[in-house]
Amino acid sequence: MVKSQACRLAVLHLKRNTEEVIASAHPAVVRAEHQNWAVYSGLVFTMFIWGLAWPVGRLLATNLPPASIAAIRYAIVIPVLFAILWFREGSFKIERSWIPTLVVMGILNTTLYQIFFLYGVKYAAASDDSLVIGIGPVLIAVMASFVLKERLTGTKILGFASGLAGIITISILSPNTQVLNRPLGVTLVFGGATAYALYTVILRRFIATNRKDNHGPQQSSLSILSWISLLGWFFLIPLSLLETPWNYSWDAGSWLGILYLAILSTVIGYFLYIEGVSKIGAGRSAIFGNLVPVFGVLTSFLVLGENLSPWTGVSFLLILAGVLLVNRRVKNSGS
Repeated sequence: MVKSQACRLAVLHLKRNTEEVIASAHPAVVRAEHQNWAVYSGLVFTMFIWGLAWPVGRLLATNLPPASIAAIRYAIVIPVLFAILWFREGSFKIERSWIPTLVVMGILNTTLYQIFFLYGVKYAAASDDSLVIGIGPVLIAVMASFVLKERLTGTKILGFASGLAGIITISILSPNTQVLNRPLGVTLVFGGATAYALYTVILRRFIATNRKDNHGPQQSSLSILSWISLLGWFFLIPLSLLETPWNYSWDAGSWLGILYLAILSTVIGYFLYIEGVSKIGAGRSAIFGNLVPVFGVLTSFLVLGENLSPWTGVSFLLILAGVLLVNRRVKNSGS
């Protein structure tokens, strides 16, 4: 009887201590969950901003020269990025040995991607184009197999085939027929996705190579983005001049659209995404990227009145399946 009572007392004491520990830990858990939800909300908002950029881009490119839109956009972006860079790091310095690689990345990310994006929405529906850009992760995985010598598995090949089938579906069966040239527009956006995928793979190799040298300078993502934007912008200027942008009418709506692409889509979107990566990791943040085509289609429907059909959903599912397949982790048999 004494032993039983002692056991009950020990259990009660242990239970009380456990409750105290849980109670003391509860505020920290609540804060962490609240912080994660704030990050998730920021990432969802970022994907909405990037999705809305498609109908905004189409509104601009329909009546204005695309290369000039991109050149003006980055004429606004670059001073803002370098001002933030100076405020945060107090220096604009980069290694001279980095410049050739940064030029290549600037051409891919700033020059070519912007040209493909804006000419793509000029010729095809924004909702269709926003679906096509969703194949980006698939292209990155396939290119990494060649550039970074990562293994090209059968699953990745199947993922690429699925994503390509989604693009072909929306190119042929899109309900948006009142456009200048849908196959050309979709092809241009696919070219933009290819340019961005190649840029991403080169960037990964560039960062990995520089990190091997522990004694060398460590570049920040903000510094890299600022210089890539500047160097790529230099190539947009002559393309813009060829379009003779002074012969077009740039009204208040045009400038609001360009400001949206420059400040919200580029600067604020970038910093919100980087904040998400720093808090929950690159892998979990990248999952939110699948919302960009969804918001692109929805906002194109609401803003531009573009058409939707079951084939829009089929295309999205095929591209999403491709993304999931190429990112599938194969477990080792001994793990």
